[in-house]
Amino acid sequence: MSRINIIVLIAFVALLIWIFLFGQETVSRIQRGAQTAISPVISGANKVEEVVTGIGKDTLSVVELKARLEETELEKDRLRLEVLRLDELAEENDALRKALNYVEKSPLKLVPARVISRKPSNWYNTLVIDKGTAAKISPDSPVIVPVGDHAGLVGKVSEVVGDDSSIVILLSDEVCQVSARIEGTAEQGILSGQRGALKVMPDLKLSYLSKDAVAPPGRLVITSGAGGLFPGNLLLGRVKTFTAGPLTGEATVEAAVNFDVLTNVFVILPEPNAPKAESKAEQPQGERATPLAP
Repeated sequence: MSRINIIVLIAFVALLIWIFLFGQETVSRIQRGAQTAISPVISGANKVEEVVTGIGKDTLSVVELKARLEETELEKDRLRLEVLRLDELAEENDALRKALNYVEKSPLKLVPARVISRKPSNWYNTLVIDKGTAAKISPDSPVIVPVGDHAGLVGKVSEVVGDDSSIVILLSDEVCQVSARIEGTAEQGILSGQRGALKVMPDLKLSYLSKDAVAPPGRLVITSGAGGLFPGNLLLGRVKTFTAGPLTGEATVEAAVNFDVLTNVFVILPEPNAPKAESKAEQPQGERATPLAP
């Protein structure tokens, strides 16, 4: 028998004798002592495991919170768009209500129309409306909008394109010429816009006035009704300046209508059995038009 085996055998026999002599209670006490000695190590290991597990849980919570935040942002954007849509509907409803009220109260026969197209290249020359032959629109029909308590002249229909569209030439275009007068005076002339494509809203010019005309700044300029194309007393603008020439005078007029923000307009239809107006520039007449109705 080797020396190592003899040592192992002696140790085993000694262990048996020790267990027999000290009994189970002593062994249990020794076990409890050992457990007490190593329990802090076990507890520490458990705490480390809890911390590691907690870190994993916290990381998952951050991911969930980020996902919920993204969902909230999407919902906020959706609600913002919905509010904008409702605001647009409210504005459109308000505009339609005002249009209906205006049509009912006006002594003129009006057809409400919506501006559906404008080109930047001829912004102050023409626009397209959503009314045509189906609404009995015809060329040269005057187009107006409310301006305070007045009816402001926008221009006239230059071409009826189809059942639901017409082209309107604006008062700010040089081609659109109107017989006009200065309110409170007998002065009459021809009002027109400016030549060419313009980038800013132009002033109008009132030509063929007498060289000593009374045209103080701020005085209203209205349609005279001469020629029959445009009804009398439609608001055109206000006098800015007056220049006397050798034979005639000319006034610069600030337009009453803001041509930049036209969205809804009204087309004036002819009265039944009314004589057809001349489709050309109106000429000033000698008679005096009635004052602008309040």
